[in-house]
Amino acid sequence: MVDPNESTNLPLLNGARVVIVIGPFDLGGAERQALLLARYLAREQNARVEMWGMRKPGRVSDLCDKYGIPWRVAPIPLDWHPSRPKQLARLLKFAWALRSAKADVILPFMFYQSVACALVWRLAGARAFVWNQRCEGRDRLGPAAEKLAVRLTPYFIANSVHGSQFLNQKLGAPPDRIRVVYNGVEPAPAERDRAAWRAELGVTDDCFLACMVANLQLFKDHATLLRAWRIVVDRLKEMGRQAVLLLAGRFDHTHERLKVLAYDLDLGRTVRFLGGVSDVSGLLSAVDLGVHSSINEGCPNGVLECMAAGLAVVGTDYAGIREAVGPAGFPFLAEPKNPEALAEQILRLALDPELRRKAGETNRRRITAEFSPYGMYQNVMSVIGEAMGGARSGEHISSSRLVLGERHQSSEQ
Repeated sequence: MVDPNESTNLPLLNGARVVIVIGPFDLGGAERQALLLARYLAREQNARVEMWGMRKPGRVSDLCDKYGIPWRVAPIPLDWHPSRPKQLARLLKFAWALRSAKADVILPFMFYQSVACALVWRLAGARAFVWNQRCEGRDRLGPAAEKLAVRLTPYFIANSVHGSQFLNQKLGAPPDRIRVVYNGVEPAPAERDRAAWRAELGVTDDCFLACMVANLQLFKDHATLLRAWRIVVDRLKEMGRQAVLLLAGRFDHTHERLKVLAYDLDLGRTVRFLGGVSDVSGLLSAVDLGVHSSINEGCPNGVLECMAAGLAVVGTDYAGIREAVGPAGFPFLAEPKNPEALAEQILRLALDPELRRKAGETNRRRITAEFSPYGMYQNVMSVIGEAMGGARSGEHISSSRLVLGERHQSSEQ
């Protein structure tokens, strides 16, 4: 047992049990960030990390196995029940699971997960809990649950400024308890190079390839992108050029209707529905332009991945993408839900390779400066330290020294 009065060089979370709570084990931007953080906490902080998800194993649990991170299917009460007694019973079951796991630190990702954890973390006996807001505020619950959850939360993280504004202005979270922590981007090594990917796609080296990395969900607004792509294909065809749009993302609830729309637009082989892609780095090495047509979300990971790959990015002009690309990328943004404006920006970069190259280099530098994994890790650790009452690096919280009475203390000061 470590003497808490003795100065040590042990990591802040050395030996602590950290539970990271996601939703389904499907892989998306938030889940990628959760995996990055879990690896850091386990390897660099020597924490005992578990990833908790719901329903059934998926791509995230596969990656947990690859990285040596324990995971479990847990009774996370995300499907909010309209009956208060039944929802209370589900929350109590979740609290008991966390308490049985002896969680010291609870780190949820996304809104519903944060609300559920906020309502039970003290009952679960945890030492620290941090709300993690990954979207711009499209998800909501009833005001009673939201108000109580906010009141019980010691600190909040948002991955964008407009996410922090939602927490403050819509949920009433105190601004002095909100911290903006940008996503960390760590591209995996490419499995295949540009030539191999283009050969698999059946396109020549001079074919103009654009790619949107995003799961097929309604708020991503792939429909506007498909309508814009019809314009792009027609214009480039007049100049004797070929163009192909790649949609790399899990087939979610808009999948079928998007394929119908692509058929109605007679896009044929000029658009490819790739589904989830494990070799995103390799795919992006074969691409000429990143595109992103979302109409609302936090800081989109798909945009950041394209920027890290050195690609210029055309996107919709809303707060999340503006925050990702920064002022240098503003000129390449188009009005949301406007296919003509989006097509114009795509064509502008398709026809100017030098402008595209310079914009890509600027994007890569921005990722290094603003969205490094190391910066994300340090900022999250700073918030966890605050949530634990100002603990310093020499004051780690190994579970071995958290007696029952300490575990019930509030982390609010």
